Amino acid sequence: MKYKRKQNFNIFKVLSIVLIIIFIILIPTIIQKLIKINKIECSLEFQKCPYITNGNYRDTKKQIEQQFKNDIQINNYLIQYKIPNTIKIDINLKKPKYAIFNGSKYFLIDKDGLVIEESSETNLPTLNKDNVNLVIGEKIGEKDKFALSIINGLAYLYSINSGNIINDELKVISSEGIIIRFPLEGDKDVLLGSVRLIFSRLNDETKGIRIEDTKEIDLRFKNALLR
Repeated sequence: MKYKRKQNFNIFKVLSIVLIIIFIILIPTIIQKLIKINKIECSLEFQKCPYITNGNYRDTKKQIEQQFKNDIQINNYLIQYKIPNTIKIDINLKKPKYAIFNGSKYFLIDKDGLVIEESSETNLPTLNKDNVNLVIGEKIGEKDKFALSIINGLAYLYSINSGNIINDELKVISSEGIIIRFPLEGDKDVLLGSVRLIFSRLNDETKGIRIEDTKEIDLRFKNALLR
């Protein structure tokens, strides 16, 4: 008889603990369902802030997360509850670093090679490729990405802001009118370092060949060719 009472007591104790745990787990969900949201605030630079009213916090948060999941312009975001009935969203957008121009519009590309938007103008380092059609949300090819990294380096060093891919090579023109030819693969830093060294020597009047005598610099081979 004593054993049976002890067993019943243990079962009651275990059930009580389980119910308490379940209640604790459900508290956040219950609270989120009780909070009514009728206003959403987004970072100023984000133009597509969700317009959702008269929902509870939990459901509104899920709708926002679903919408942002499919927005390729968003890098990351933070959703915060603001007393009494507002959701505040801090949004970090992906930043365009390069552009590809197809003859009529610019496709803006982020640092990872992802096409994030279209534009009618830009000051970004640009690769010119006639009649190419890129898709927002997809990545560009490795050769295009390599060419853009070269143009980006030249823009920083010599304000050369654009180039063209012709016959599987990158061609750019310096401010002096010199054509510089690059391969579409290799070591970007070595290629840019070679350009710096060559221009340094061409501007040195003590050397034999001068910049005004040079029409083309070809970096597609192991040793650079000057013509």
